Amino acid sequence: MRAIKTLVVFLGVLLLAGLGLLGYGLYSKAPVKGTPSATSGAMATASAAEFGQLAVPVPAGSRVEQMVVAGERVVLRLSGGGSERILVLDPGQGKVAGGFVLTPEPAVR
Repeated sequence: MRAIKTLVVFLGVLLLAGLGLLGYGLYSKAPVKGTPSATSGAMATASAAEFGQLAVPVPAGSRVEQMVVAGERVVLRLSGGGSERILVLDPGQGKVAGGFVLTPEPAVR
């Protein structure tokens, strides 16, 4: 019986230590109020001087319909000037990471 009590106390201490370490890990990774997050801080340090001016090829007559920041990438949705396009930009590298041309499927009869 004494061994079971010792085991229960030992496992309780391990459980509390694990919860304490989990709480510390979450607390240390949480952004501090009033300071920019790590992602926006990294984006702010990537200035135009680091990679110069990026020329993004778009069809004539296109316009930006939507711009979304996804992680370390910027996604642009373009319309007009032909088919709709989605461009993925990498500001850290200063280049176009990729793109998609949205084309309609042929009608199935």
